Amino acid sequence: MKLLLIFFLALPAFSLTTQYVSFEHPDSWRCELNQGVYICQGTQEPDRKESIVLSVATIAGEWDSLEAYEKYLKTPRTIQDDTGAEFESKISYARRRNINGVTWIDSLQYNSELPGFWARYTATVQNKLAILITYIVSDEHYAKMAPKFEKMISSLKPSNEFESSISSSQGKSNLPGNTILGPKAQKDLLTSRLNTKKNPSAEPNSNVEEKGIDSNLLLLVAGGLVVVIVLVRVLKKKKAPKKRKPKG
Repeated sequence: MKLLLIFFLALPAFSLTTQYVSFEHPDSWRCELNQGVYICQGTQEPDRKESIVLSVATIAGEWDSLEAYEKYLKTPRTIQDDTGAEFESKISYARRRNINGVTWIDSLQYNSELPGFWARYTATVQNKLAILITYIVSDEHYAKMAPKFEKMISSLKPSNEFESSISSSQGKSNLPGNTILGPKAQKDLLTSRLNTKKNPSAEPNSNVEEKGIDSNLLLLVAGGLVVVIVLVRVLKKKKAPKKRKPKG
């Protein structure tokens, strides 16, 4: 397991540093500021239009608290596709998590932003700011992107200093992302940058554990076991005594 974790940590990564937070992202990704939202996305086709990361912050208001975020992210949402068909979000988990000494609400959901897409939310209130990072990926690419999202999340570090120019408008029933863009503007942004599904499924194809264990963690464990098994076999071969030839 240690060898596998060292391997993941050694993968090349670039860092996005904003006024309020920093995190690592794959070296093939690029980030830009658009309408007060930092947008990170891959540059290589066809993966580019299968996943996206949105990072936003506002001055924290009375509604902003970990308790409110946790309750909000534990409540299913209903969204529509282009034909008007409705989909209710499927919540795998919404829980508190310590990331580099800061408590965040971490939630994984299906059909909460776009039909046929997973969304992972990390939200916190830190240094008088309400911060939300949203990681979105199509169901077909979830297994591939989950470890990369986990690496980004594990590197999250809120800044101790921030500029007062950050938007101070704050809603009373939603997270910061919906406040800055608005639900329609956010949906328009996502549909313009992602391949929306022609026949989205109400149930995901990706096998994700619902009891609070991330599938990417299962991938790490499985990968670690493979490494251990390979090492054990190599060591056994080295230590195995040489067979003696029978005396003539």
